[in-house]
Amino acid sequence: MSQDIKNVILIGAGGNLGPIVLAALEAEPQFNVSILSRQESTSTFPSHIKVHKTDYSEVSLVSAFKGQDAVVSTIAGPGIQTQTSIIDAAIKAGVKRFIPAEFGSNTANQKAVELVPVFKGKEKITKYLMSKESEGISWTSLVNGPFFDWCLQVGFLGFDLKSHTARIFDDGNNKWSTTTLSTVGKAVSSILLHPSETENKYIYIASFTVSQNEVLAALEKASGKKWAVSKTTSAEQAKIGQEKMSKHDYSGVPPLILAATFGEGRGSNFASSETLSNELLGLPKEDLDEVVGKVLK
Repeated sequence: MSQDIKNVILIGAGGNLGPIVLAALEAEPQFNVSILSRQESTSTFPSHIKVHKTDYSEVSLVSAFKGQDAVVSTIAGPGIQTQTSIIDAAIKAGVKRFIPAEFGSNTANQKAVELVPVFKGKEKITKYLMSKESEGISWTSLVNGPFFDWCLQVGFLGFDLKSHTARIFDDGNNKWSTTTLSTVGKAVSSILLHPSETENKYIYIASFTVSQNEVLAALEKASGKKWAVSKTTSAEQAKIGQEKMSKHDYSGVPPLILAATFGEGRGSNFASSETLSNELLGLPKEDLDEVVGKVLK
């Protein structure tokens, strides 16, 4: 079977990541890109891109996937669990490569999965793909850490850009890998341009591997202000998250993710625990101060 990938269909083209991945795929002349969208969706896309409407039945999925070489899924939230039926339809249609909705923390690290229950859904999908390799489909799971620029903008990483306050975990010196949204998009496109080198494996990338203290220093430099700092610990945030989740309160997910990211031993430092594929994928070298400066503008 030829590994060349030309026809690519994107699922989840709305949201935070979808439009970035769509733009990156569109920028590569080799790809003929289309979109899979729910029948009832009101999302709008560029008029030159073919949109396949689906009710997510097997018949409609197989029909949309016929002739496609690769499926890229940027589905978020509960929809992640629906990917098993999507994978089955992709296999029936003869799709060569499936990129599941991973795009985050290191779910290949069992300590991270044990701490953050929602990671089990992503782990399950990759294991399902592994079990289907003999049926002719290959896969690549992309692990990029937090979307650095987006997470910084919305305050997810503990930095409030408006009030110039920071919440630092532990001593703030633990290093973690993180990637800008645009670089995640470029990585997806490049994975499909390097099908043999990226086949049936987790691929790790990072714009940079930094500490909270380094991000704080970059923010203070870019803003020209001294930021107020409060302290917490990974253990404390893990406990808060676990208590909330035990009551089915999903606001417990963010503190668990942050404890997995900023704490030690849960695979968040890809530069230390994994092999980065930045060079293989031809990703741009990025500078922390420069990226932080752009976010603050």
